[in-house]
Order: sequence, then C-alpha cells, then structure tokens
Amino acid sequence: MTSYYGRYLRGEHVTVWAELRALGPVPDDLLEDAAAVAEETMVRVSQHVSRLAAALPELGWVSSDRMVRPHQPPTDSDNALVDSLVERVGGLPLSLEACLRHVGEVWFAGDCDLLFLTHHQEPAPTTVPPGPDFPDPLCLGNAYHLAYELEQLDQGDDLTFPLAPDELRKANLSGGTHDVRLPSLHADVELHGVAGRPGITLVEYLRESIAWGGFPGWSFEPELAPEALITLRTHPDF
Repeated sequence: MTSYYGRYLRGEHVTVWAELRALGPVPDDLLEDAAAVAEETMVRVSQHVSRLAAALPELGWVSSDRMVRPHQPPTDSDNALVDSLVERVGGLPLSLEACLRHVGEVWFAGDCDLLFLTHHQEPAPTTVPPGPDFPDPLCLGNAYHLAYELEQLDQGDDLTFPLAPDELRKANLSGGTHDVRLPSLHADVELHGVAGRPGITLVEYLRESIAWGGFPGWSFEPELAPEALITLRTHPDF
C-alpha cells in the first residue's frame, strides 16, 4: 500500500489530511509516515508565508506591532525548544509540532490602505466577525509562546495554547484568541475560536489563509475584497 507521504507528494493533499484526521490518535506504526506529511506540509506553508511577508511591505503594509516582523522563521534554538516541549506537554499534534519547527512566528496584523486594513485608525469597526470589517490577517505564535503558556500552568492542568489573537484583537478591538487544546496525539488539531469556521483544523485554516493571501476573512465576502489582494492570493499546494 502506498504511504500517506507518497500520496501527498503526488498531490492528494486534502484527501491525505482527511484520512489522517480520521485516525484519531496516530498509531505507532503510522507515526513516521504521518509526521513526514506534516513536515512537508509546513515546509510548504513556510515558503508561502515568506513570500507574503516579503510582498506586504511593497503594498504599503505597516505592522501593528513595530517590534514584530511579519515572519520570523524558526532557529536551531527554536527546534531544540520544541523537542523539550513535546515531552513537557505530553504530546503535540503533528501539524502543530511541524508548524513550530518550520513556520515559526507570523504577524500580518497591521494597516494597509490598498488592502483595506485601517484598524489602527478611526473609525473602528462596529460589526462583529466574520465579515468584511475583519480580514483576519494570519498570525501564529512560535515555540517560545508555547513555552511561556506552559510556565503559567498549575501542575497537572491541561493547556489551552492561544496560537493567535482572534479577529477582533487583530482589528484593534477587545477580543479573544484562536486556541489549540493540548496535549494531543492526533495528526491535526482543531483551532478553536475562529469566527464562522466551527471545527476548522490548523491545516485547514492555513490552507484557507494562503488561498486568500494571508487574509482569510475575505472568503466570507469575496466580492468586497480589495483588488490588491489578487497579487497575494494563490492556490495552496499543501
């Protein structure tokens, strides 16, 4: 039987991930194969993120946090930290572990007139997400964010990892977070708190984000999306 990884390389991206999710906790005899799919997926995600991070400033995009670059790829020390986190947490889903190892920190929240991002100017949005006031710029925490959250836990408690701010906070409003519940031994993991997308997983969310140039909130009102977004959009190859 052809491996999941072999099928994935042949282009069965969506089908392979659906089958991996259906496994529940990944059996030991499939772990290496499933991990290879997760690694390849996040290598590709990182390439897309790097492309977008380079393109955004050319459109006049300015980060909402001047101390954070749009993309900070992982370093050797990040990967060493991930090794310890897997043990300390008691198991990371393969998609999240690979994301921490290959994608790193992402921060596309900010302002850009060409992309209709004016969240740090007046007036503030008066609606609620999802919708055209909330483009949901892609943001991802890295291994150091997870390590920090782990340090805040009381011993024995399960961890809810806030992987990113939610649509409201990205729009400079009071809000919450997009969360991953740990530990988990699954191939992929549900991303909780994403407006209008109940049950969406990390890989699915990243696929939607890349398809919409890093701003997946526009998928809810595509006819209102800015013209400049077409220069960022692409068909995800993962």
